[in-house]
Amino acid sequence: GESPSFTEDLLTTSSELTRQVQMLPSGTLRAELAFQIFEIGNDIAICGRAKLVGKEDGKMFPSLFSSATVAFLNGANDISRSIAVLVGAGIRDYKKACHMGTIGTMVGSILSLWLANRMIETFTKSWTALPLQTSSLPILGVSFTITLWLIAMTWLGLPVSTTHAIAGAIIGLGLITQGWEQVLWGKVATKIFLPLLFSPFLAFSFSWLLYRTLAYLDKVNPCLCVGEVSPQLDPDAQGEVIALVPKRRMSFVFASAQVCRQFFHHQVGITADHFHLLSAMLIAVSRALNDTPKIVALGLLVQNSISQPFLFAVVTLAMGLGSIVGGWRVTQTLAKRITQLDNRTGLSANLTIVSLVAVCANLGLPVSTTHVTGGAILGVGVAKGSKSVFWDVVRNIALAWLVTLPICANLSAAISFALTRLST
Repeated sequence: GESPSFTEDLLTTSSELTRQVQMLPSGTLRAELAFQIFEIGNDIAICGRAKLVGKEDGKMFPSLFSSATVAFLNGANDISRSIAVLVGAGIRDYKKACHMGTIGTMVGSILSLWLANRMIETFTKSWTALPLQTSSLPILGVSFTITLWLIAMTWLGLPVSTTHAIAGAIIGLGLITQGWEQVLWGKVATKIFLPLLFSPFLAFSFSWLLYRTLAYLDKVNPCLCVGEVSPQLDPDAQGEVIALVPKRRMSFVFASAQVCRQFFHHQVGITADHFHLLSAMLIAVSRALNDTPKIVALGLLVQNSISQPFLFAVVTLAMGLGSIVGGWRVTQTLAKRITQLDNRTGLSANLTIVSLVAVCANLGLPVSTTHVTGGAILGVGVAKGSKSVFWDVVRNIALAWLVTLPICANLSAAISFALTRLST
């Protein structure tokens, strides 16, 4: 049970004394006896250090296993948030959208090492009054709980919040190791249940309003263009132009793509498809930026000497692999099984997701990307007409959202209790 510093000091001192004893005149009983004693001490120190290294290696495996497994399943379930609208609106097929979303996910994961590192401490200390310090076996119970839940929900094609699953599993562990009174239920209410009610409603309202606005503007298939104005303008086309700045060599036009081509010799146009792709990439980056530190925190709950950059690298690779391998089922649910998406509804949903996540993050308001995405898609579906919404799928998704935290908390508590009894 030596501490690492004690063992290292013992090893250094023993080596130095052994060197000094070797300098004594040979043949004396004192010199021979001292040499034997310090040789034994040196062996003890070396064995002590090897024992400690072995302990750290034993803790490193569950840390890596927990983080990598949850990161893989997070990628499989959560990549749909960024690409479902692209697939549903027909902007990109699933394969191309998945590749783009995976790139955004890995970029966000890498950036989180520098931009979201403080979230690790915040997330591990947000649910219980005392820091969670426990052995490797209960942490494996937390990881096993999250893994089972994410596998089940991903297989069923239901989008759920990985944050809620991790929080529920950690709360369950806290109930076993610290007791009911040590769980910070106020923070659980403000960070879990409030976003669960707040995020979908806000996203639903905003996407409904945005869809109605775009429906009015979309009559001319708008394109924001900049280019060199043609010397001859088509008078019949001018009636379609919403905004034109004349008498300048370079002009901006907000009109249909066809009108832009009539007005400009050379043009650079920004169409709805460009906004689709940009917003989808931003969602992928921001989602990974938000989720990666939480998954790393799960691995760091085990007290070990593993470096955070290495753990971030493992999570990044696992999350990217999960995005490519397992994202199809949940993407199909969000893309086609809530409501049928087209270019206008898809753009409304994506702009809603990006805007709300960015604004609420800046204001410090707790929102869930999972719930914002579901609420935004539901909002554009209702805006088209309630009959266009598949309400049985919506009911299943809402039920999965509601039960994620309590199921993960109870399952984690049961598994952690069993593993704790086994380890004693």
